[in-house]
Amino acid sequence: MKTIIALLLLGIASPVFAHPALGPETFYTGFLHPLTGADHLLMLSGAGVLAALGRSPRLYMGCVLAAMVVGALFGRVSGPFPGMESVILVSIFVVGAIIIIARGSAARWAVPVLALAHGWAHGVEGNNDGFLSFGAGFVISSSLILLVGFVLGSLLRRHPLVRKLCGVGWIAAAMAVVSG
Repeated sequence: MKTIIALLLLGIASPVFAHPALGPETFYTGFLHPLTGADHLLMLSGAGVLAALGRSPRLYMGCVLAAMVVGALFGRVSGPFPGMESVILVSIFVVGAIIIIARGSAARWAVPVLALAHGWAHGVEGNNDGFLSFGAGFVISSSLILLVGFVLGSLLRRHPLVRKLCGVGWIAAAMAVVSG
């Protein structure tokens, strides 16, 4: 039932636009961008948790960052794709669900694919000035958020019940983002 409600909410959700206007594209605004939107914070910190719960955490986090960069380049060139905001919102639910499922789940590799949409939104939102410095800022900030999630995930490895509750919290936060 909760899944049905969440999907219905996704269907009527307005675009995320969770970021305040930060001004022209600079390293500073790129650095702040992932920190000012619940969608990016939840997805990136959740990806860090998943990295800690599985094998090859550096590879996993590298894939998440690479997907965001590739997505930003595609978004810059081609503009938004249909359903982009919905994919961003779904990614938060997916992160929460995978945290609940089990540590080391192969399903966690869906998250780097979904990170493409987050990067794509970065590329779409930008203008022609300062894209490279903006991109460097958002990659560094995103890396730091991933590392914070990794530390949290490292603590959750030994506590399966707490890990599952954390996943439920991610889903609850996603529902708050959708309804907010």
